[in-house]
Amino acid sequence: MVEPNGAFRPHPLARHYHFQTVVSSLVRFDGEFSRSTETAMLVETPAGVRLQGYFSPQPEASPQGLVLLLHGWLGSVNSAYVIAIAEALYRQGYAIFRLNLRDHDATHHLNPGIFRSDLLAEVVDAARWIAGLGEGAPLHVVGASLGGNFALRLAWQHALNPIPNLGQTIAVCPVIDPYQTTLALDNGPKIYLVYFRKKWRATFQAKQAAFPDLYEFTPEISASTCMAMTETFARRFSPYADAREYFNSYEITPAMMQAVQSPVSIIAAADDPIIPAADFSALSGLSPHLQVHIQPYGGHVGFIDLFPYRSWLGPAVAKILHNPV
Repeated sequence: MVEPNGAFRPHPLARHYHFQTVVSSLVRFDGEFSRSTETAMLVETPAGVRLQGYFSPQPEASPQGLVLLLHGWLGSVNSAYVIAIAEALYRQGYAIFRLNLRDHDATHHLNPGIFRSDLLAEVVDAARWIAGLGEGAPLHVVGASLGGNFALRLAWQHALNPIPNLGQTIAVCPVIDPYQTTLALDNGPKIYLVYFRKKWRATFQAKQAAFPDLYEFTPEISASTCMAMTETFARRFSPYADAREYFNSYEITPAMMQAVQSPVSIIAAADDPIIPAADFSALSGLSPHLQVHIQPYGGHVGFIDLFPYRSWLGPAVAKILHNPV
């Protein structure tokens, strides 16, 4: 097993998992990977779904590869962890494509259909199109949180219907069991429930404003927990009977990970307050193509350090890409 950039052992003042989880979402790591390098693109899938993305090619030399970055639930292409990973990989010579999932960022108007986490096909279709931008270079997929869940399912689908030039897949703190993750949001420190409920209510309001003839989300917006919001949403706006059936539709199962045929790595934290480390441990050893790196610290998609202030994630992802399973 290739240890990604050495074990993450931050300064003692930065080790608490709430610090890692909360503070890491508030910072930026800007540098060479600047807005001047990117081109906004609209990816349209064969099914007519439109997804917004930003492509940053290497300006001169042929790239080491093309990296597709997938953000987490209610995040965006500009989430701090996305920029931190993009910054590090861009400096290493990789071309970068940051993709907004449906209805994330200011993209609610692009599709009449609403985002659901089970909508894997459109992300797979987008990955196929994005692979063509690499002109034969390997396409690596890196996702975090729900984006990591999408990345793992994409690698599973690749084993069934290959994606051109797919190289490595790296999932950072991916959602494994959505039911347990939602319970953790509701039952953990109140800051997590307040944060995600506020952001989800805002996205419901934006979707309703974009398509007032299609949507009216008063029951979802008035629900007091993420579980209650999901239950109402699943019954009203999904093909599933209830929240539990909806969660099952995008759960990562051992059978899925046993089936992968391309290099897949998971970076997780033993102290993640949202996703239990046991979820990751259960996947270890299932496939020779799968490596699971559980760090002692990091919180949920944190992995930041102090003195100096830095992100460990980008260099860790780069090291894995240089040393495939």
